[in-house]
Amino acid sequence: MGKSNKKHFAYYDISSQADNVKTFEGKRYDVHGIWAVDRHGTTKKLASIYYRIRTVKDYRFRTIAKRKNPKSELIPVK
Repeated sequence: MGKSNKKHFAYYDISSQADNVKTFEGKRYDVHGIWAVDRHGTTKKLASIYYRIRTVKDYRFRTIAKRKNPKSELIPVK
């Protein structure tokens, strides 16, 4: 991903760059624009789970952002 001056990874970064996300509860969702789809086919708006997201991965399954705890911001991984 290269160096970034951003201090956090925003919602619009996830919807444009992410392939899947994992929450603190251990659920994995595939990202399709503004939608998050779990393995059972249940859809949720990405905005509704944004603060529960722990790890964000791209289409190559490389981690592009992480959050240490639910109260911190998503930080891009270098």
